[in-house]
This record gives sequence, C-alpha cells and structure tokens, in this order.
Amino acid sequence: MKQFLGKLTVILAMLFIGQFAVEAQTTGSIAGTVIDQNGAVVPNATVTVTGEGGQEFTVTTSENGTYRIPAVANGIYTVSVTSTGFKKSIVSNVKVDVGSPTTVDSTLEVGDVAQTVEITSGGEVLQTQTATVGTTITGRQITETPIASRDALDLVGLLPGTATVGRPRSASINGLPKGSLSITIDGVDVQDNLLRSSDGYFTYVRPRVDAIEEVTVSTTNPGAESSGDGAVQIKFVTKRGTNDYRGGLFWQHRNTDLNANYFYSNRDGVRDANGKALRQKIILNQYGGRLGGPLPFLNFGDKGGPLFNSGKDRAFFFVNYEEFRQPESQSRTRVILTPAAQSGIYSYITALTNPAPQDCVAISGTQMQCQRNLYTIAAANNRLSTPDPTVSRLLTQIRTATNGTGSITPITNSPNLQNFNFSPAGLQIRKFLALRFDFNLTKNHSLEFVTNRQKFVPSKDFLNSQDERFPGFPSYTQGSNRNSYATALRSTFGNNIVNEARYAVSTGLSEFSGGISPADFAFQGGYALGIDAAGITTATSRNSYSNRNTPTYDFTDTVTWIAGSHNISFGGQYKLIRAEGSSIGRIVPTVSFGITDQADPAFGIFSATTLPGATAAQLTAARALYATLIGRVSAFTTTAYLTPDGTYKENALQSRLAKQNTYGLFAQDSWRVRPNFTVNYGLRWQPQTAFVALSEGIYTRLENFDQVYGLSGAGNIFKPGTLTGTVPRVVALENGEKAYPDDWNNFAPTVGAVWSPDFGEKGFLKTLFGASGKSVFRGGYSISFVREGFNLLESILGSNPGGSLSATRSPTTSTPENPFILGTNLRDPNNPNLRAAPFPSTPSFPITLRLSDSTNAFSPDLKTGSVHSFSFGYQRELDKDTVVEFRYVGNRGVGLQRQHDINEFNTIENGFAAEFALAQANLYANLAAGRGATFAYAGPGTGTSPLPILLSYFN
Repeated sequence: MKQFLGKLTVILAMLFIGQFAVEAQTTGSIAGTVIDQNGAVVPNATVTVTGEGGQEFTVTTSENGTYRIPAVANGIYTVSVTSTGFKKSIVSNVKVDVGSPTTVDSTLEVGDVAQTVEITSGGEVLQTQTATVGTTITGRQITETPIASRDALDLVGLLPGTATVGRPRSASINGLPKGSLSITIDGVDVQDNLLRSSDGYFTYVRPRVDAIEEVTVSTTNPGAESSGDGAVQIKFVTKRGTNDYRGGLFWQHRNTDLNANYFYSNRDGVRDANGKALRQKIILNQYGGRLGGPLPFLNFGDKGGPLFNSGKDRAFFFVNYEEFRQPESQSRTRVILTPAAQSGIYSYITALTNPAPQDCVAISGTQMQCQRNLYTIAAANNRLSTPDPTVSRLLTQIRTATNGTGSITPITNSPNLQNFNFSPAGLQIRKFLALRFDFNLTKNHSLEFVTNRQKFVPSKDFLNSQDERFPGFPSYTQGSNRNSYATALRSTFGNNIVNEARYAVSTGLSEFSGGISPADFAFQGGYALGIDAAGITTATSRNSYSNRNTPTYDFTDTVTWIAGSHNISFGGQYKLIRAEGSSIGRIVPTVSFGITDQADPAFGIFSATTLPGATAAQLTAARALYATLIGRVSAFTTTAYLTPDGTYKENALQSRLAKQNTYGLFAQDSWRVRPNFTVNYGLRWQPQTAFVALSEGIYTRLENFDQVYGLSGAGNIFKPGTLTGTVPRVVALENGEKAYPDDWNNFAPTVGAVWSPDFGEKGFLKTLFGASGKSVFRGGYSISFVREGFNLLESILGSNPGGSLSATRSPTTSTPENPFILGTNLRDPNNPNLRAAPFPSTPSFPITLRLSDSTNAFSPDLKTGSVHSFSFGYQRELDKDTVVEFRYVGNRGVGLQRQHDINEFNTIENGFAAEFALAQANLYANLAAGRGATFAYAGPGTGTSPLPILLSYFN
C-alpha cells in the first residue's frame, strides 16, 4: 500500500505541475506567538497541529517566538506546543476558517515536558493578523439559522453590508456592482458567467445548507491572492469526513394550513366574501440525508495485514443528497371575447339620445350601450362577412377551455371583453448531490475531490410566463443540469514550504422551452396568430427556444513560504470561460391582424354612419375586432438567422460561441514585525483579455469606432450641419477575433497593518484599551478588479445587424419589388403576404446601416474596471467569547464599464439647461411685476428673456 500511495503521489504531482493560482482560496492558516510566564518570547519551540481527519503539521517558532502554518483546510484542530524546560501546552477546539487566519497564542509554564497544560477555549477571538474585513458563518450557525430555501447563499443576505430588494438574488453588497462579486464552492466559480454583470449574486450551482461546512465573506481589503476576480469574496466549503461516522436525515415541510399569512398579504392582498385576506397556497417538501466518515479500502500492497484498512487518518468521504419538491400555481388573468363579440356583435357605450337608436339601450341617465353586427355592416358594403375558419376554431377552443374551470368576469367599460381568471398548476423538482473525498496520501501530501451534481427537472416555467394561456393549451418548461468539480493536492516540503494545486470546473446546460416545435402551432394554422389585435390574450405562450452554458475552467497553484517572521505566498492563474448557446428566435411566423391603413378596402365601412355615436377610438376597436374575426392580414413577421454553415435560414437554430481568458500572478507577504504588530502587503498582476468570438458572422462590429457617430462624425454630435463622418457599416467578427484590445496593464497593490497595543498593567490607556492582547487596531487599502459577464458581448456586438435578417412583410416594409398587398385574408389561397420576404442566402459584408438600424460598439480604449477599497477599525475583547468592533469601510469604483447612449438628450450642450434657468428668472420677474405665474417673455425692458427653444417645442 505504501508503494502504491507513493506512486500515486508522484503521478498526481506531475499532473499539477505548471498549473497556476487564482483567487479561489479554499484554506485558512494558524499562527501565533509562544511566550513564557514572564512574557518573554520562546524561540525554537515545536508547534504541532492535528486535525480531526488525521492531518498533522509541525513547525518551530522563529527568533521572535512567532509561528505560522499556512494552507490549513477548514475544520477543528488541536494545537500542542513543546519546548525544553517547559510543560507541554495543548489548545483544543481551534476553528480554522477559509481565507481567515486563526490566532493561537500559547503561554508556556516552567516544568517537565511530560507535564501537560490543556486549554479548551480554542483560538483567539481577536483578529490580529490581517486587515481584510470579513465574516465567517460556520457549524451550528448554518444549520440552525431558519432559511426556508435551504440555500446557503441566503445566509449572506443576513450579514452587515448586504442589501436585498425583492428576491434574494437581487441583493448587493456594500453597494458594489454585481460584476465585483466572486462566489465559489471549494474554489469552483459557481456564478452564471453569462449574467454576471446584471445577476452576479445568482449561483448556478447552489450551495445547500446541509452540505456546507462554512461560508466566509470578505468585503474589503482582499489580499493579493484574492483580488483578481472581484472586490467581494464569498467562499463556501463543503463538509468533509472525519475519523468518526456522522450523519443525519431531515424532512422540511411547509403547508398553507400550518403557516400564518404574510403581513403584506393581510394588509394589501385579495379578500374573500367575508373580508378575510386570502393566503398564498404553499406546499413545500424538502428531504434528504448526509453521511461522512472514514473510507475503508483494500489493504493491497501490505503483506500480512488485514484485508481492509479502516481508512482512519487516511481516507474520508462525505455525501449529501436532498430533493426539493414544490407544487405551485400562479393566478393568471386572461382577456377573452364575450360570446356576442365572438359572433361579430360589436358593443360600444355612447352618449344617450332621445329617442335611442335601434339596438341601443340606456344604461344610465347619460349613457347608452349600442350593438351592431359587424358581419351585417360588411355584407351591406360588399365586404367579407363570414368568420375565418382557423380563427373561429381557435376562439371556440378558447371559449371551451374556459368552461368548467376558473371564473369569467366582465370588464368595466369594455362590453366586448371579459376577464378569465384561473390558476395553472406546476411542480418544481430539484435534486442536489454533493460528494467529497479526502486522502492523506502521505504525511506531507493530501488530496481532495469534491463534486456537486444538481438537476433541475424541467418544470413549467412560470418565471418567464411560459405556462399555458388557457387550460389545455401548450405550456413550456425550464430545466437544467448543473455540475461542479474540484480536485486539489496539498504538499508540504520541509517545515516551511507548502504548495496547493487546484483544478476546478463548473459546467451544465440550461434549457428554455425544451421540446417546442412547429407542431405545437397546428391549432393556429401553423402560425402564431395575432388575435391580440382585438384586445384579447393570444394563444401563444412561447414562440422561441434557447439553451445556454457558460463553463469555467480554473487552474490554480499557490506556494506559501515561511521565512522567519515573514509568511510569503505567491502563485499564478489561468482561467478559461466559455459561452455556449443555441437559440431559435422564432419557431413559426407571426401573423398580425388589423385594418389600420385607410387604403384597405374595409377601412371606411366602419364610420359614424354605420356606428352612430361611436368615438374614433371605438371605430378603431370595431375595425380591429372585425379584422381579427375575418383574419385580415396586416403583417407577416419572420426572421432569417445566420446558421453555422454560413447561410441564412428562416426560423433556424443559431449557435453562439465565445470565450475569454484571464491570467494572473501575485505575491503577498504577512510580516510579523513584532509579536503584536503585523504588516500585510502584496501585488497582483491581472491581465484581462477581451471576449473572443468563436462563431463567425454572429457578432458584428463597426468598421471603425468613429462610425458610431454616424454622418456627424466624432465630436460633432451637437453641431447640426457638421457632417464629417461616413455612413456606418458593420463587418463580421471573425472566428478568433477579439471584441476589443486586451488589457495587460492591470496591477493591484494591497497593504494593511494590524497592531495590538500593550500599554502596560496600569494607567488610563490600559483601562481604555485593556491589557496586552485585548484590543486591535486594523487598517488597509487594496485594489481589486471587476470582470463582466458574457451578456455584455451579446448586448453590444450580438445585437448589431448581420446575425439575423428580417424577412417581414408589412405596409411599412413594402417595396415595389416586394409589395405588401392590402386587404388579404388568412384564408386566401396562395396569399402572397403569407410568405417570407426575399433575403440573401449568405451575408455580404460590409453591411451598410439604414436609418432604422441601431448599432453598438466597444471603445477601443476599454479598460478593466476596478474597485478601490479601504477601511480602518478597532476591536476590543470584552471576555473570552465576546468582541466589539468599530470600523469604517469605503469603496470606490474606478473605470467601471458602462454603456452610453450618444443619442440621448444632452441638456447642457444643446442649450436647454441654460434656457430653463432663464425661464425660472422670467417666472420670478413676472410674479414681481404682477403678470401672474408665467415664464413667458414680456418684451424688452421687462426683466424677462426670449425662450426660443421652449417656444418652438410648445408650438
């Protein structure tokens, strides 16, 4: 077995050679000072740290009595200190947290080394080693905090500095942009890197309460090892097995009958006939179990031993599995036609006349409701007077669907429409598996492997309104598979060098409207029919499909070197992020109905003559209802998408691929200048490369950046008549081309100081600040970088012309070569309006933009945004378990990326702001002169000024 483990260690070490570090720090450290009873430091003392999982680390104290053990996994440890001429000191229950140094000071008593002094209080409660501002939630704090979702990220929302408006994923920390947040589980980037800029608090892989050992949140002054991917670090660590088998089962049930109503529902919610507020129905079941302990293995390789090794002190496992099941429903209100309107009877309310016309009934002392048969009016004018078969069948299906479920209520002042209220039902099922293995390969080498496999079973997508429009109509789902993998090798070389190499991956696939196809629209004649022209709800809940995945690959390595009173760490980074997605922007064409053009032969048949007393709006509504019932085509909307083979195809699947690389090198030193004074300083170099397109032609850019200013030219936006520019044209972003220049000049320093004063045993300062080691002053400054999500690429270059072409036919797109013919109907054989407008089979770059086009561009000088953070504070120990802290924290964003709309009104340069000030002065002058509350110009010598801009606007 020893030979096997030795070979395995060599193989793993070779696999990790050359991999460099990132900011995903997943360990802590233990440090302290060893003194005797007189307060003198004790050099060359032996400090041994032993973990629950059999880990053991040994160091000796330096000349100033200090020691430090880096890269210690989170958990509970025992620290023992021995030195010649002193009793052995043992400190148990020492808690190590991720990214946070733990202080364990020891005072040795004179005596035989065989004698032992045991302390069970654990580490020091004061933070005396780093200026980083952070908080750790661990152990019972996690499991006993009532979090209904059992999502451990919700715990962060309870910490100082976190502000939540609406749902938890909308939270922000210290007011910083979402792109400045970094969330990891065991070093794996678990954010959705597509939505990072706008939804950075959302985790793609969810940390579950029963699977998490601790979460550490550092909000200010991150060290150089952590500043490359954000100013705020949220680090989760999965539980690990120990030498004892430990486990548990849970079932969490929420039921409407067991819960009181929400305060706001009682105050503002819908009430029943008795005036009692209705409660939202919630039935939620979450259940699962966890188990951890030593992992037995075949004892091959060791002759004469037992067949199985118990695994204690050598191999460990932890597994957590849970499911989330929530039946759900949403209250929906759909608008439908009344039976009369569906049969062509149009009703409208007008002023009461005496006598009332035929088919009009008084509904009040001043109003009457009139009805007119639109088919009769059409027949009298030799126009189409029968319903469209497809539309009629669809409206009948809608009416049938509303029978027997839900409720139908009239709409005030809309006699042709009714509200249909019902609650479609769905079921959310989510499955979460967390698995961890730890191996102590040798005394100096340990290996860990952690994976999360999570399945969000496709369920009805209420979030994006993909539930059925009416009972029995098509509905669509959202589902995903979300996975993370992390493996790390920790190696100790001698007593003062530790290396941790880590490889981390997050990946998966999210699918929206899975299974949707043109067959779903057969009951609409193969189209998405625009019956909403009549003011009613369409039958289409979704007419598109998409999937996406933004995998990340992290290669990490960190070396820690203890050199006397210096704790030096350094490393490098390589991170690859890919954006992979496919979509069909339109499954079937959309057919719109309406009679909006006066050239339509049916436009004039609805008038004051045929609908006496009707207003212009009511006449428009009558035309819309008639057009919907007979299927009068007003537009045919379809799109051609550029496909991977380089051709445009109507309503085809389009794939988008892109990537981004980030690199980094850092060096950090924690210098224990004196036992009570520590200085932290470091520097990070974090080049951030541009987004790189891997799909040719999908992303397009302007030929040069100045074309964003159009014919005006750069610098001439508010100079009418100055036309130094050219007509903008876009070209394809080719496979492998960068969206903007790389940014290599990214250096981020960090500096901090920690001082624990010693003011002696007497005096005012001792009374104020306590005895030695009872208070701490901390302060620091650092720079960290902001990394934006891939949605930035999509919204800038993905929305430019070229990736798709409109093949729509409508009056506004009509040309002599491809005319749109007014007055055609859905039922017409070979209707020329019901086919795509001609479009080229392949793109022809450059594409000259039209007046109706818009374009976006990245600045050629685009730089990586950064956050400058600084803080200073004071900690005072009140007793062995209580500390009070006062601190000031500040953050300042520098060079954060924002999109500017150059077409927005600039009231400074166009003179409006100055004229507004003159209008204010006019108002005061007119009031003083008795001319009333007016800002008008009163003429020369009146103390008022002309207002040409306002005059032209209001006239």
